[in-house]
Amino acid sequence: MGIPPVYNIPFSALTNDSGTVIAQVFFYGDKDGKGIYSGFTRMFSTANWKIDRSNKQWTVIRSTKGKPVSIYANVPLPEETGEDEKAQKALCAYLENNNLKPTITIHRGHSYFANSTIELMAPSSKIVFMGSCGGFNLIDVILHKSEDAHIIASKQIGKTSINKPFFELLTEKLRNGSNIDWIPFWKEFKSKAGTEGFEDYIPPYKNLGAIFIKAYKKAIGDDEEKRGF
Repeated sequence: MGIPPVYNIPFSALTNDSGTVIAQVFFYGDKDGKGIYSGFTRMFSTANWKIDRSNKQWTVIRSTKGKPVSIYANVPLPEETGEDEKAQKALCAYLENNNLKPTITIHRGHSYFANSTIELMAPSSKIVFMGSCGGFNLIDVILHKSEDAHIIASKQIGKTSINKPFFELLTEKLRNGSNIDWIPFWKEFKSKAGTEGFEDYIPPYKNLGAIFIKAYKKAIGDDEEKRGF
């Protein structure tokens, strides 16, 4: 069909010119978001990672062993005053101004925040994880922003008990410089998650909606090119 592979992403496609993987995580300042943020950062309280909280609007988590991986996450400042959105926009501006282009985007919030994440996410994103209820329904919008993205989303309820092992597995693969091969990755992911609701999570190679949209856009693009548009 002429579309990018959906079964794997080479590690080299996720790194920048200096060999670093840049990931961006979007958090929101409601009660649930603050709890999820705390749990997320605790995942990296090991010797393999260092957490930098020196900026009041965002946190940076960097690998200390293996390949260089930098995870930028906005602090879930109060939603009611719009401070969380300001933090997200400030982080996006910082990344852009420093030519730090995220190839991984992670949404950690309720479904009603998802469009805000998509609006701000980097077009350079190669892997997009929508850790929210019904994120599967946002495929077309995501592909308008990043046409080659590998999308992981749930058709039903997103669960922290499933999201967490995904992040742990993905970040360790990245730190070890591994290619992301979705079929073996998904088997390993299932063995680590293995809870009710896992089957609602759709890997990129089974995401028929995304595959169809990519193929359609490619066909339209090829047709317009032939016609000289």
